Amino acid sequence: MRKTLWLLALLALGSLAFAQRAVSFRLSLPPAGLGLGLEAPLEQSLAFRGFADLFPSGPSFLVGGELLFKPDLGQLDRDLRGIRPYFGGGLAGRFAQTSDLGLHLSLGVEVLLDPRTGVFLDGEYFYPFGGGGSSRVVLGATLR
Repeated sequence: MRKTLWLLALLALGSLAFAQRAVSFRLSLPPAGLGLGLEAPLEQSLAFRGFADLFPSGPSFLVGGELLFKPDLGQLDRDLRGIRPYFGGGLAGRFAQTSDLGLHLSLGVEVLLDPRTGVFLDGEYFYPFGGGGSSRVVLGATLR
């Protein structure tokens, strides 16, 4: 358990160091939750995202980091500029009465309203190493 906490603390600090570019505000359904995310571009179509979500009904937390392939469709057609579909995954930990560590997968699309603001719709799946995965939909806004 201690190793898991240290790993997630290191992940959180690493994401703060990389987060020079974007902060996202997240609303997830079901279960209902609120969260914050930090995103940093690594390459032209590759980004790292760290996030922390609070689920008050539990109460529980989901903290994770993932690597996303996030191309801008404007490279293919100028009319699609600002539409960025993405997919990726990484590690996440759920902290509640019993804590779990597992894989976290994401599939979504971000639409840039202007160069500094975007909205996104994300489908996420968390599969703990102990079994019993869960999925959810995340709506959010990104500020650069």
